[in-house]
Amino acid sequence: MNDKSPAENLSFAHFAIVVEERLIARFFLLLQQGVRIRRRVGCTVATFLQEELGAGPATIEKIQSIMLDGKPVDDLSSAMIHDGSVLALSAAMPGLVGATLRRGGAYSSLRSVISYHETGEACKPGEGWISIKLFNLMMAELGPGLLRQGVLVKSHDLADLLAERAEVFRQGCNVMLDNNPVDISVPESNAALAGKDQVFLTVAGSLVSA
Repeated sequence: MNDKSPAENLSFAHFAIVVEERLIARFFLLLQQGVRIRRRVGCTVATFLQEELGAGPATIEKIQSIMLDGKPVDDLSSAMIHDGSVLALSAAMPGLVGATLRRGGAYSSLRSVISYHETGEACKPGEGWISIKLFNLMMAELGPGLLRQGVLVKSHDLADLLAERAEVFRQGCNVMLDNNPVDISVPESNAALAGKDQVFLTVAGSLVSA
């Protein structure tokens, strides 16, 4: 898996949070809303899942719905990740919609017109920003690793999340913004966030409960 350092994201304010392991899941809402990560592009979805997100065969098997730039993907070895791609990952969803979006499923022919196909445009290898959205089981499977390495989030989304759960986080959470302690009940008031549309967020679990 590509391991990006916060030092490589110096143009963004860095929100570093250390929480009790049980609280990491509280940040999964951000992953469902959508975050951005800087990773290798010009590779297939299969390679991206394995080498850039660290998804093993068992996890990939659980990913039943893959949307790339708003279109469902069936062939992971031909669909390519481009700079600016939007990738959404979900485990099995209920109902006809879930069955229709399931990759390789019995109803996949119903959406052949909207399925993802490469345009033929050159996809140069390198690094780029990819937007990631994780749903249901995928949040637990891939979320902790993404949060540990760091993601770009909208500053107001993070501020809202921390403010809404301030009492919970205050009991087992250590927050630093650009190496300075932050009062998590009013993160938006910190001068370092003024005028910032996005912040680079890292969330790591602590070994010892507060």
